[in-house]
Amino acid sequence: MSPPRIMFDDGSRIMEEAASANEDAAAHQSSSSSERGNISTEVYYEIDRVAKEVVEKLDWSTNTSRGRLFLASNTAEFNVNDEDGFLCRVALQFPDELLADASEVSWLMEHAIMSAYKSKLLSQQDATAVISTSMNNHLQQYPLIFILGDTTYGSCCPDEVSANHLNANVIVHYGYACLAPTESIPVVYSFGASNKNWKECVDLISREIDNKRKQEEESVEKTLDEKLSLTDDDADSKKKTKLLLLYEVKYHHCIEDLKLALEQSGKVDVVLGTVPKQQLSVSRNELSQGRGSVSNCCGGGESEETDCCNDGKTTTDCGKTNCSNDNVTKNDCNEGDCCTPAQHQHTPLESEQKERFYIPRTIGGLEIPNDLKLSEYTMLYIGDDIDIDSINSNSRTRLLHILLRCQAPDGTQSLWSYSPLNSHLSTDILDSPLSPTNDTAVSSALSRTLRRRYFLIQKAKLATTIAILIGSTSTSYSFRRMMARTRRRIQSTGRTAYTFAVGKLASASSKLANFAEIDCFVLIACGESIAKFWKMERDEMLVPVLTPMELDVALGYRAWDGRYSCDFGDLIRWDEDDGIAEDDLDDCDVDALDHTAGGDDEGSNSSNEDQPFFSMISGKYEQSRAAATTDTNLQALPGKGQMIEYSSEAAEFLKKREYQGLEANVGQTEAKAAVLGQVGIASDYGEKTN
Repeated sequence: MSPPRIMFDDGSRIMEEAASANEDAAAHQSSSSSERGNISTEVYYEIDRVAKEVVEKLDWSTNTSRGRLFLASNTAEFNVNDEDGFLCRVALQFPDELLADASEVSWLMEHAIMSAYKSKLLSQQDATAVISTSMNNHLQQYPLIFILGDTTYGSCCPDEVSANHLNANVIVHYGYACLAPTESIPVVYSFGASNKNWKECVDLISREIDNKRKQEEESVEKTLDEKLSLTDDDADSKKKTKLLLLYEVKYHHCIEDLKLALEQSGKVDVVLGTVPKQQLSVSRNELSQGRGSVSNCCGGGESEETDCCNDGKTTTDCGKTNCSNDNVTKNDCNEGDCCTPAQHQHTPLESEQKERFYIPRTIGGLEIPNDLKLSEYTMLYIGDDIDIDSINSNSRTRLLHILLRCQAPDGTQSLWSYSPLNSHLSTDILDSPLSPTNDTAVSSALSRTLRRRYFLIQKAKLATTIAILIGSTSTSYSFRRMMARTRRRIQSTGRTAYTFAVGKLASASSKLANFAEIDCFVLIACGESIAKFWKMERDEMLVPVLTPMELDVALGYRAWDGRYSCDFGDLIRWDEDDGIAEDDLDDCDVDALDHTAGGDDEGSNSSNEDQPFFSMISGKYEQSRAAATTDTNLQALPGKGQMIEYSSEAAEFLKKREYQGLEANVGQTEAKAAVLGQVGIASDYGEKTN
């Protein structure tokens, strides 16, 4: 057999790679152009609006030089010692399809931020006064603008980790976003701007509401007494249709115009989904000071010497010796006294702490009021693509989560959708076809997704070792609390919990396949990343990958009752409704969480672990493979509990494997001196040696 031929590169390979790179760059350029069409860069990326928001989100407290200069007079001189040579540090995060515009946007943002910064800094100064040397030197600096192109996880999530590498003060996130909460760095979103006329949309909705009312009047005949019993306000509220308005984020810049136009029609009451407010962290020192602060029960007292109430009444009028005394609580104030419940307020730090621990209620990433009753509303979705079976598009994943939540038993009355691109209104999105080329109904694709999720839940019931898969860089309170909650519930059922952080989920399957001892994964990430991972999980993962809600069903904490959500806020609120309470701790320590349900949920859960259950996977009754968690009297065992045995599920699994890796065999292998081996190339070593 002749040796293989050796091919020499004459430079053509480099030329081909360069041509391929140029084609990729041109593809990115055309993709970016298709995203914004003929709209100019300044308008599409909302340069002026974003720059003003960036400046407003900077730290203007007296802890910074900009804050001291802002609050001082023009002529005041400061020894600025906390500057690093830049006005501020701003990270611009672009998805792949918009990277072609990144350099142009960065230059525009630099000039816009400088202009907005100067206007903000001089807004409270006397225009006729001479600017101080300190302020003049400060304004000679430039902002540091840098671009985040390759994100740690998904491009939909603000990359706080990468932004912190250069100590960014603010992140500007361009393009599609999952709207996940952030805590360490403020985020300004820019979803792209375009001109939309909502007149046709309002006309179609008004016409549909009129037709619906006519049908109701024909089918239901009200008696005269019922009509007379309704007041004018009741009659108006009965006439108006309640709409929950959700949308693709690319319409965020003009969605307020649609809300206003619908309300002006006088036929609907609109509740608009909004971008969730950010949860910036509060230092532990401030929190401890907030807990120790003393405030009077009226909430507005100055000191023990002043009146306890704002309306001029004295402590004698209040009926208490001293309402602001810390020994007198708000419960000591009787009804009718000057201390009304409306006056019982938290201190600013307590309010800030409460805001930090606030978990917004969201649907599809958009925040809705906490007390909103979905059953009273009709959901109207503004978007162009409803093909939820193909989740290559970002907008489809948002709609998928909206439908999973709103079609539940406690969901909305009906599901409408309007496509601004096609000017088409659908009053039953579930019966609509996925696309013009696919006649499959949306309801069929949704049912197929739920059946797949239920199948994986049944497989996970037999899992012994469960791994928590981190799919986000978020450090927000809601994320940390969900992490602690998930680990706590896995361990409380006698199973073993591990935590994995593997970076981008697109390449996670090949990495996770190395851990054969894992029976099930639980993915904690934003809803967009979860939905995109489902497609890959079906094709590439060998074990189930669940969401936190699905894990609750698999572990027996929740029944499969038709409710489905990937929103952390929904899961925590459902726990409260079901009587499962967990303490709100600052660090969300797993060992410190107090898990109770109905007074003794953990005990009832553990008492039912030995009961067999019918598995739809095997078609017979199975018994949980979780380790026993019952308390054991160590004094009754040999050794009286003096010896502690460490148990590891991963180590036990390794012992069962035939191949356990390279064996060192220290002291058993004969040591030999190193000798010269063969010399040559792989195709022909030859026989000669030196």
